[in-house]
Amino acid sequence: MASVNIRKAKKTDAKKIRELMHQQAGEQNTALPPDLSCEAVAENGWGSAAVFVAFVAESVGAKGGELEGYILAHSAYSTWHGRAMFIKEIYVVPSVRHSGVAVRLCRELLQATLSLGCKRCDVRVDKANKAAVGLFEKLGAQNLTEAEDWHLFLMDSKVITEMKTKCEGQGSPQVRPAGPDDMANVMALIQELADYEKMPDGPKINAHKLVTDSSPLDAFFECFVAESDGALVGYTILYHTFSCQGRGVYMEDLYVKPTHRGQGLGTTLMAQVAQCGLTQGASHLEFCVLSWNTPSIAFYQQKGAIDVTVGGGVQVYRFVDSAMRECVQQEL
Repeated sequence: MASVNIRKAKKTDAKKIRELMHQQAGEQNTALPPDLSCEAVAENGWGSAAVFVAFVAESVGAKGGELEGYILAHSAYSTWHGRAMFIKEIYVVPSVRHSGVAVRLCRELLQATLSLGCKRCDVRVDKANKAAVGLFEKLGAQNLTEAEDWHLFLMDSKVITEMKTKCEGQGSPQVRPAGPDDMANVMALIQELADYEKMPDGPKINAHKLVTDSSPLDAFFECFVAESDGALVGYTILYHTFSCQGRGVYMEDLYVKPTHRGQGLGTTLMAQVAQCGLTQGASHLEFCVLSWNTPSIAFYQQKGAIDVTVGGGVQVYRFVDSAMRECVQQEL
């Protein structure tokens, strides 16, 4: 096994993490965004608007202090299970691959995930990356794309900027940030969405959990609601993200009651998500849709969203609570 120490990343690691990102991009024949500087990595990991957590593999002995790999994730939120994490990047330099370093990085990240009270951890994986697919399957993650047919969609900064601007120009229906007193009604809308998605037993949280997890002191998500005649008729939930493609925003849910569709509420809620992301420097917006949900897919594609599961082979894997616990307890 490689002589490395796995530890939580520090701000002083930002430059080396950026170098590892660049090395990873070269191996994958891709390029990092021009504005993804060492300073941007540091700000998004340890600044006032920090969004990600990372662990690094640091060499010991003759090469002491060199970083040989890293894993990067951000907090996420599930309206079914509550607090979650999302692994976006894992990379180990060629010289120490096949020596257990990637497994150790994963286990350290999953242990941190459990310590935060998270019930699941999702992973974005390119289908063509056989090594990553094999790693996460070996560790007990389920291929959610194949099991439930979720597709990942993406909208770039140009598209979300245009959407936000268009909504501003047209005026907007009544959309506002949700408060603690709204969460009972939001929970009812979450259940309506689960029923529509043919998964009525999916939600395991309650209104109290929504209030706790959206507290400004420890917020895992932001929520906006749409009103009509004083009643809540729609909502969206979002959280901020980070990867080697820079800062982003993820729309966990978007739902409008059937009786109030066709009035621009969904578009306005989505534009609010775009606004939140752009304010924090997001370069893209992501969300998942079930493949059979053709009305929603048509709605999103009409606004410029691209299906990166079909077009780019991107899949989502998931560690549920039991899989995470089993993974961290296993011996190497």
